[in-house]
Amino acid sequence: MNDLTDSLKWDLIKNPLFQDLDETIFDNLLNAAKPKIVKARANIFHEGDEGGSMLMVLSGQIKISTIAPNGKECVLAFLGPGDVIGELTVFDGGARNASAQAMEPSRLLELTRGAVISMLEKSPSTAIKIIEILCKRLRATSAMVEDATLLTAAPRLARALLRLIETNGVDTDDGVLIDLALSQSTLGAHAGLLRESVNRQMRAWEKDGVISRRNDRIVILQQAQLTAITEANE
Repeated sequence: MNDLTDSLKWDLIKNPLFQDLDETIFDNLLNAAKPKIVKARANIFHEGDEGGSMLMVLSGQIKISTIAPNGKECVLAFLGPGDVIGELTVFDGGARNASAQAMEPSRLLELTRGAVISMLEKSPSTAIKIIEILCKRLRATSAMVEDATLLTAAPRLARALLRLIETNGVDTDDGVLIDLALSQSTLGAHAGLLRESVNRQMRAWEKDGVISRRNDRIVILQQAQLTAITEANE
């Protein structure tokens, strides 16, 4: 193996997705992989693009989004180190069903469909893990659709923040820091709300001491209050 492959192996060896792989299968997969470095705000792929590969996030943050029939962006997820993107096309060979954009400088590892299929044929346990990822994301998307249909603005935004605590929350002395650089427009696109509605609600919560801002990050000061807001709408 060359130095680059050795470096990538150390990046991935601790990822649960690859823990059951035989070393030979793992090395063959890496030898067929292509490292990619993308700048902040660079598009990795667009919805409707030809598929044929999945990508592992080595560092950085990636925004996954789609465009609604009315032309508005809907942010489905924010993915970081250890996550995979574009995995659906590995199974069906179809086009990309969403767009991926780097939110900050990011390192990726592209795995071709052929290499991944070969790996999955030899390691059914890894195939099950990828299916579990697909199911988890389908459930999350279904929950977002349900929120947008049934919830008013405040509980919808509260649920979006609670989801981000689960995926990007970091405990601090003040509260839980959501470690993502989020504009109000992007947060609104994730919660299914207009930027103006997000701005109005966030200012109210900041005044009430529920949240605070730390540069371009959000700190949740009263997580229990956000939970109560979502439950009051049920």
